[in-house]
Amino acid sequence: MVEVPDARRSEMIADLFDLVVDSYDNVGVSFFGPIAERLVAAVGPKPGSRVLDIGCGRGAVLFRLAAAVGPTGEVTGIDLSPKMVATTAHEARARGLGNVHVQVMDAMDPVLPQGTFDAITASFMIFFLPDPAAALTRWRSLLVPRGTVGVSTFSAWDPRWEQMEDLFARYRDKQFFTVDPRDPNGSFGSDAAVEGLMRSAGLVDARSAVFDLALRFDDADQWYAWTRSHGQRLMWDSIPADELDEVRSQVFERLEDWRDDEGRITSHHGIRLTLAQRP
Repeated sequence: MVEVPDARRSEMIADLFDLVVDSYDNVGVSFFGPIAERLVAAVGPKPGSRVLDIGCGRGAVLFRLAAAVGPTGEVTGIDLSPKMVATTAHEARARGLGNVHVQVMDAMDPVLPQGTFDAITASFMIFFLPDPAAALTRWRSLLVPRGTVGVSTFSAWDPRWEQMEDLFARYRDKQFFTVDPRDPNGSFGSDAAVEGLMRSAGLVDARSAVFDLALRFDDADQWYAWTRSHGQRLMWDSIPADELDEVRSQVFERLEDWRDDEGRITSHHGIRLTLAQRP
């Protein structure tokens, strides 16, 4: 496999999420919202707290944090995508959230004051980083003593997604991730592995909780729109234009087997929340 320099990988990530900014978390499928709700509840920021949300996207976690810390608290969101940051900052202003600040910044090395934040959240982004353990070590330095880091990752994929693997495997850009988030033997393959990442960064009291998230789609077109509205867009864009219609047609045929008793296309994912503290 050809190595992709970290700087180039960062550009690819920024470009990808710039591309999906309008559709991100905006196609009528409840995914980021329920995860954000659980993550914020698990971290439990108090009114008046200062919290950092890394990879803030369109604000699913960010705005819930703002509600939790209240007007006496402060929430900072950072993201690598300039368009995500601009859109989310505009939304914060529209909501009148004077306690929310959003900046373009690299999660590998946030340029922020050390020992400042009571909590740090990172929802579904840590597996994009070239060195997650190094990033967590840097994040630890931003926390106050006993401050909390909370991340969300996949615990398990619905087996039916694996039935699509033969259609996508030859197109998937394996160079995009330094660690495959779906590898059961990788850094995100188990509770113990993610907790081990936390400990390797000098964090303590690492623990995980897993819950099931049901995704429901009205039809195959909505499923397709959803998969193109976030990181999986990269998978579709890696398929040559003259092959795309055929691959999509085969995918849609298989999706018919995913229908529930109400006729909706459904899938279930295990979602892992992992928390740890700065000593």
